[in-house]
Amino acid sequence: MKLLTQLVILYCFLGAFGCNGKIINCYFGTWANYRPGLGKFEPENINPQLCTHLSYSFFGITENGAFKMLDSWLDMDLNFIKRTMALKDANPNLKVLAAVGGWNEGSVKYSQMAADPARRKTFIQTSLDFIRRHGFDGMDLDWEYPAQRGGSVADKQNFVQLLRELKETFKPLNLELSIAVGASPNTASVSYDIPNIVKYVDFINVMTYDLGMAFDGVLGFNAPLRGQGENNVENCISYWLNNGASTSKLVLGLAFYGRTFQLSNPELTTPGSACSGAGAAGPYTREPGFMGYNEICSLSSGWTRVFDDSHGVPYMFKDNQWIAYDNVQSLELKLDYMNALNLSGVMLWSIETDDFRGECGEKYPLLNAINRKIKGEGGEHGEIHSTTKPSISTTTKPVTSTTSIAPPLGDVCPSDGYFTHDTDCNRFYQCIGGSRHDFTCPPNLHFDLNTLACNWPSLANCGY
Repeated sequence: MKLLTQLVILYCFLGAFGCNGKIINCYFGTWANYRPGLGKFEPENINPQLCTHLSYSFFGITENGAFKMLDSWLDMDLNFIKRTMALKDANPNLKVLAAVGGWNEGSVKYSQMAADPARRKTFIQTSLDFIRRHGFDGMDLDWEYPAQRGGSVADKQNFVQLLRELKETFKPLNLELSIAVGASPNTASVSYDIPNIVKYVDFINVMTYDLGMAFDGVLGFNAPLRGQGENNVENCISYWLNNGASTSKLVLGLAFYGRTFQLSNPELTTPGSACSGAGAAGPYTREPGFMGYNEICSLSSGWTRVFDDSHGVPYMFKDNQWIAYDNVQSLELKLDYMNALNLSGVMLWSIETDDFRGECGEKYPLLNAINRKIKGEGGEHGEIHSTTKPSISTTTKPVTSTTSIAPPLGDVCPSDGYFTHDTDCNRFYQCIGGSRHDFTCPPNLHFDLNTLACNWPSLANCGY
């Protein structure tokens, strides 16, 4: 029995799925093959043990709705699809999804396809043929966005019908269906009939990033956990949960890149100060206003780095350049939030912008930090936890940590752990190394100190 237990623990720690069943969906931007120097990224650069899912990005559709490759030379002549599928030899549990859509594909073709029964049938059949021919485990549909960017108001309901028909086709064949969605309330309210799309997908990748960019005219954060008005991770996830999404389907988006800004005044570097446009491009991604984490961590000396506790993310600046990004510390805070709500897992955009070569230290520092937090959160060996489910979509789930039944007052952090807010059962905070980090449960839920998760008030027994 002891040997069996050790084998189970080892499998949980090393396997594609953590024993708590969390998803780690790694988007793979195949065009990174064309990046210069150390930015060039190929399937063999992927560590298949660090992802449960790999979303091969992107495929598209024709004007008539048929599935198509966007770069057949890369996919077929360079054997990128075949080489990606070979990763399953190292990790048989890895699920490789064909990601269809993306920003550059636009919305109009998808709007027209979803509105036409014949074109929907064409899309579904040609997608299925391609997926089965090449060994994909399903599809990730990334339509950006229904009822926007030239689409129709009817897209909102046509999207539901498209997903229904896709699910009816995929489910008997044990093929997975996921979608990537705009995160903000402004986008989601226009594009998605949330209660109905939830019925027909296995999970929903919420793109909780691009929440602050240079065209806003001010210095803002790409993916703040909190703050920045409504444009933060907590508010986006709360909107989805409050409008019909279940925690068992929501996957939290994490950014492996930052947004760059050009300062209007090099003396004004605090968030909210004016910017005069997009900042410098990185040497690999070569896109003004954008830098991968591997480019950011490699920046030379002279940069001032600040961790903004009020937003839960770092920023850095030098001369007239300012960068908002994520690092291990900020991702761990987001993972704590994901665990507190017991969301289905995380997705990351995108694997090739992590420091995959280890130029700044550890290879894949961000993805490894995610794996340590998710797979090993039960202790040194990643022990198995039990879960209990109340009659709502939120589930209670233990998180290993020191806790206090009598929460400290004010900003005092006597020890590391989770604590209820002094006067508000809807709020809680975590102490890490003497620093306090605040979180908020979805409306009408309380933080439960016994399970360290958001729960029904009658079960949480908060006491205020």
